[in-house]
Formats: sequence, structure tokens, C-alpha cells
Amino acid sequence: MGAIVTYTLYFLGAQVSMNLLSKLNDKIEFVTKTINFVLITFVSAVVSISCSPYLILTNQRSSLNWLTGRTFSHLSKLILGISVEIENPELLEENKPYVFVGNHQSFVDLVWLGVVFPKNAVILAKKVIKYYPLLGWFMILADDIFISRGVKQSTKEMFKKASEDLLRKKNCVFFFPEGTRGYHSHGPDMLPFKKGAFLLAKGAKVPILPLAISDMHNIINPKIWRFKSGVIKVRVLPAILDSKNEDCDIDDIMKSTRDVMFKALLEISSPRV
Repeated sequence: MGAIVTYTLYFLGAQVSMNLLSKLNDKIEFVTKTINFVLITFVSAVVSISCSPYLILTNQRSSLNWLTGRTFSHLSKLILGISVEIENPELLEENKPYVFVGNHQSFVDLVWLGVVFPKNAVILAKKVIKYYPLLGWFMILADDIFISRGVKQSTKEMFKKASEDLLRKKNCVFFFPEGTRGYHSHGPDMLPFKKGAFLLAKGAKVPILPLAISDMHNIINPKIWRFKSGVIKVRVLPAILDSKNEDCDIDDIMKSTRDVMFKALLEISSPRV
């Protein structure tokens, strides 16, 4: 017990010292917040791994992602000063499968993901991540879906298999349709969408639920050593895909989804500093 108190006091002392130093220089603040971000990630993963036996035994395995996300977001608000505001939260229906899609900007996306994730949600990730220490272990315990594209395997076949897995688990899954994070120096924007999320939704016969996330330029920009506190806005948009329509055109759905997300992105983003 004494050791826990001692380590807690050391941690609080280090936080106070780093926060004071952060006020002197933006680069120091960037390094300080990045260190805390890594620490928060580690603590969140450890909490979930520690709780995994109980959740697995009580048939709540998919709630591991929810537990990790909520832990991460609460710690981020407390330590990093980054909070999340959700518009139209009533559209996030419980116990209903969706393929969530959202714009990808930086590693700080983990903060708002932690708030949005429902209990019955899994993550779709590259198979190689399964072998990452801690992160891979946690994702295996959470029963997340790993995909691997072989030389002879088409994208359509890969997502057909993933959609069958999603149907079997009857969970939600989150997807970044841009494929990678985008840094847009000229203003809020999104990269072109890839088809993966839409092939997955069509194959699993579940709706697409778009999420527009406000521009994070004022919070995080590694190119200029910026990592500030602030508010991330998430606007939940109406489900856009009638998943039961086998004849729906993927390209049309993809375009209309990107259009409504981009429009919302511009509406909820604050002017850049």
C-alpha cells in the first residue's frame, strides 16, 4: 500500500513539473503531452487485459474495446485536457450492428473513438498487428477481426470473409475509409475514400453510419510541434446505406457518404489558429 502511495505522489509531482515547463515552450508541451499519451495508452490496455478474464467468462468479450476506449477518453480529458462533444448521440443506437466510418486525422483520433465506441464493437485491423506486444494481445482478447491480403486474394474476397466474421459476431465495426491519416495544411479536408468499409457493409448487410470529426489542427500538428488541450466535436450522421439492397452501387454510396461527411466537417470545425 505504501508503494502505491509513493508512486502516486511521484506521478503527481512529475505531472505538475511537466505542466509548469510546458507553459514555457510549445515544443516542451508537445513532448510532455506525447509522453502522457503513451502512458495513457499503456494504462488503458493494462486495465482491459486485467478485466478480460471476467468479461470473457461473462460473455462480454466485445466490451473490451468499449472499456479500453472509455478508460482512454476519461484519462485524456483529465491529463491531456482533451474532451469530446457528440452531436446527435441518439443516432448511436445500442445493440444494433453498424459499420462506422469517420475521417482520420492523427493518433489523437483514439480520444473520440473511446467516447463513440458502443459495447458491442470490434476493430478491423491488419493481421500483422496481432503480433504487436500488448496491443496485439489486447486485440486478440477483444476478439477483434484481423484481415490479411495474400498475393492471390482480391480486396473483394478479403472483405467478404471479414463480413462473414462480422455477421457471426453480430457486432459493430469501425473503419477509416480514407485508409490513412491525412494532414491538410490548407484547411479541413478528407482524402479520397477506399471501398473496404462499403464492401464490408454490403457483405454483412448492415448500414453505414458516418461520423464527421472536427478539424484538429488547433489541437495536434506534429509538423509545428503543436499538442494543445481542446474540444473535439463529433457529429453523428444518419445511416446512409440500405444494406438489404443487393443492387446498391458501391461508388454512389461511397461518394454520397463522403459528401455528407465533408459538409459536416466544415460546419463543425473552428477557424484555424
